[in-house]
Amino acid sequence: MNPIDRVATSLRSFERDCAVTVALKISDDSCKMDDEQRALFMALYDTLEPFKSGMFDDNIHTLIHTARTSPTAALFAQIKKEREMAMATITQEKMKAFKASVRAALFIAQLRA
Repeated sequence: MNPIDRVATSLRSFERDCAVTVALKISDDSCKMDDEQRALFMALYDTLEPFKSGMFDDNIHTLIHTARTSPTAALFAQIKKEREMAMATITQEKMKAFKASVRAALFIAQLRA
């Protein structure tokens, strides 16, 4: 199992919602990460197995996919709404902690590979 798969399978429900929220931020270009970090977190998102979210409905994945393949201003407005609702629950502090924990877990997983 590759490092991203290992980390993705270890995420709890709240952390999975954080991963979806990061994917939303990347999709509407409101994320301040560099391209390498964006690619890493989108790979993590892409590796997530289907799960029941308390924060998002099942259509969120279609929204992110469409934004990646056929972005429009209307789509970005919808993503912004979803992202802001999620961040109101997650908080910026918890999101930073999530991203730091993913980076650390990936580093450890790479050492074990």
